[in-house]
Amino acid sequence: MRCLSITQLRAKRSASGLSCRHRAAPFTRAAVRVPVAQPAAPDRRGFLLSPRAAAPAAEVASASQPAGGPSFTLECVETGTDIHVFGVEHLAPQPHIGEWIIRQRPQAVVVETAMGPEHGAVSGNVIRCGDQVADPTAAFYLRMFCQIGVSLQDFKDGDFTESPLWGNVRSSYNGEQLAYIGAFATGAPLVFGDRPKDITYRRLFGLTTVEDLDKGYSHQATANYRSFLGLPPPPYDPEALPVTEIISMQEREAVMLKVVYQLCHNRLTQQQLAGGQPKSIALVVGSAHLAGLKSLWESGKWRELLGIGAAPESPLQASELLSAPPLPTPESDPKYGLRRGLMESMMRLNVTREVLKDVETVLGPVPERQAVAAEAVKEVYGSPRMQLASLPKELLGKLIVGLPRGSDFQEVLQTLRDIRPMNGGPGYSEDMVMYVRGLNFELE
Repeated sequence: MRCLSITQLRAKRSASGLSCRHRAAPFTRAAVRVPVAQPAAPDRRGFLLSPRAAAPAAEVASASQPAGGPSFTLECVETGTDIHVFGVEHLAPQPHIGEWIIRQRPQAVVVETAMGPEHGAVSGNVIRCGDQVADPTAAFYLRMFCQIGVSLQDFKDGDFTESPLWGNVRSSYNGEQLAYIGAFATGAPLVFGDRPKDITYRRLFGLTTVEDLDKGYSHQATANYRSFLGLPPPPYDPEALPVTEIISMQEREAVMLKVVYQLCHNRLTQQQLAGGQPKSIALVVGSAHLAGLKSLWESGKWRELLGIGAAPESPLQASELLSAPPLPTPESDPKYGLRRGLMESMMRLNVTREVLKDVETVLGPVPERQAVAAEAVKEVYGSPRMQLASLPKELLGKLIVGLPRGSDFQEVLQTLRDIRPMNGGPGYSEDMVMYVRGLNFELE
């Protein structure tokens, strides 16, 4: 057995018309000590996959965004306030969001992504030009975005977006940053609407089982491959969400809607609007939150989730959703390493490396004795083969092509399914680690 070079792989792929397998995630030296566990490794005579099956781990679906306007508008009936919701693809240029804010001048701009640690420390926090912030990176961006906003105000010919400066700015920053600039240019308070991220990480780790995390992995892998194939997401069903999705998405959406609701009534603790109850508010969130926000608002379920009553003045901080549970420890949880490995494997299908670093900062490094299990799980679950094993049968059928007649790829993946905790398995084994490593090699 030997590892083929990139040139050799390309030559063989060209000759056979088949794609090569993905390289498995790197494995630490500590993982050599993985204890032998059952079940045994799958049959190595798996089939090569088509290029479509080698999907990137995290493929994000595009929001359905009307040109120049919000994704949709919600209404706060009691006050007549319009809540204009914009779905963004994080880090993507979407200048229409900032342009809409500048032209329509909502009384407040609520964002999912904070402008720094202090802004994101408490739900409902407000940041304005001239505020003093301790974090140097946040302070730099605040000064820069405010300077741009003030400079835009010098354009006296009407619409700020017609100025030469905006022509440069709109192509230099992403949609969320342009929302910040739009708020500063028009004098609207920039409100952090989300839950502090450390609370979400702690709840995700402290309130789930290894089976929950395993199901969350399947949920995210399925969403990624549907997006990769150009399939629409399934109809949103708030009652069918896995526990991990409830904690990482639905709870946060309820918090954001509470912040917006308090703004509608001008009852936000951190900000009293000078003009009283606003006529319009802009809410800028990741596009993955759109369906949940709309469903929770229209059904009123966000109030039920918060559990603090319907009154605008009811304090958000009193909600259970803003509390962080005690974290499991290696002493209290014999599956601590397995839990950490599964949580990271699930999250890295959908988040950046920076987010994973934040998670480690909050939870702390994995203790040495638990690192073997954590790294083994990450290697097994980091393989494209495990992602395929987590997909529904009908979706897998759309990905696998070119199998010999009578072959069933479901059978090839069965041992991977058997090892999963949600199916009663241990999550990893030494044989399984060697199997996924072997997918990088070819027998001759």
